[in-house]
Amino acid sequence: MTTENIRYWGYRINTALISFFWAELEDGRLRQGWGGPGQDLRGDPSSLKSGARRNLRMLREVKKGHILLVPRLPEWDRVAIVEATEDWESGYRFEDQAEGDYSHIFPARLLKSFAREAAGVSGDLRARLRNISRFWNMDRLGPDIEVLRQAQQEDLDAKMSDEERLGNAVQEAFGEAFDGEKFGASVYNRLNHQFDNTRWENVLVRVLQTRYPVPCKVDRVGGRSEKAHGTDILVSLPGVGEGPRHAIAVQVKDYDGAVGHHPVDQILKAEWWDGQDAYSVVEKVVILTKARRGENIDLVDYAKEKKVRLVFAEDLQEMLTEYAKRTMGLASSD
Repeated sequence: MTTENIRYWGYRINTALISFFWAELEDGRLRQGWGGPGQDLRGDPSSLKSGARRNLRMLREVKKGHILLVPRLPEWDRVAIVEATEDWESGYRFEDQAEGDYSHIFPARLLKSFAREAAGVSGDLRARLRNISRFWNMDRLGPDIEVLRQAQQEDLDAKMSDEERLGNAVQEAFGEAFDGEKFGASVYNRLNHQFDNTRWENVLVRVLQTRYPVPCKVDRVGGRSEKAHGTDILVSLPGVGEGPRHAIAVQVKDYDGAVGHHPVDQILKAEWWDGQDAYSVVEKVVILTKARRGENIDLVDYAKEKKVRLVFAEDLQEMLTEYAKRTMGLASSD
């Protein structure tokens, strides 16, 4: 059945018996109440009590492949997504001696379930799930339901706060109205045209300060002593307990094209920082402001072997885009 032919329904259960309904659904049975003796929906409609008579609509309208959302299943704050496995009019069964009066049985299978506050649940859908009816149509929200059907289960399990929704809305609106890739490329090209290696260090100190705010500290440490430690920028991280603090050592090169092993060999000198303060270096980074990853496969392999992280021109462009968004208040914190 194509999505054009699928219909969507809401289906309510007795929330005092959630475990019972869940166990039945896992066995392919979606139950409904107002059964009782003589209330088989296939009998004479005039003999049905009003409660059972209201179930006739679901019997007649739900067809194989239709999708039903069942609030409060398998838990209070979750919603089950269920598929009808047969036309309900032909697949319906009636059990006169069922627990309570939940004798009406419809063929169905569980597809997945989602938290009401999951990121992919639209406001319209959450509102529609509050319908107090036993059975109601949700065709208008078919596209919203299909988003949930296609989502990964871990995304359906993760709840999202209102603050996170606000942040996501800002980010999405920013992405729709703003060509971030084009903007980042423009910033990068302007700076690359104006800056040599030393000037890039000043820029990168500022960029890294936004990534590592207080109590972290970002300093230029190049100059004469660089021959000993191979570091242009040092990011010092807050430590825990006694002993040396940790640091990230960064080497900056404005090399273009294919690059040899020299920048990696240089940053390897930063195994230990022993200046005014003592630091244990936990990460070594080489930023190549002009070189591209695709032109430096050999260097990538060498850096991986030496446990050095490489930042190429395309990575730097992304960093600059993120920096610009942060300064405009449009980037979420890491």
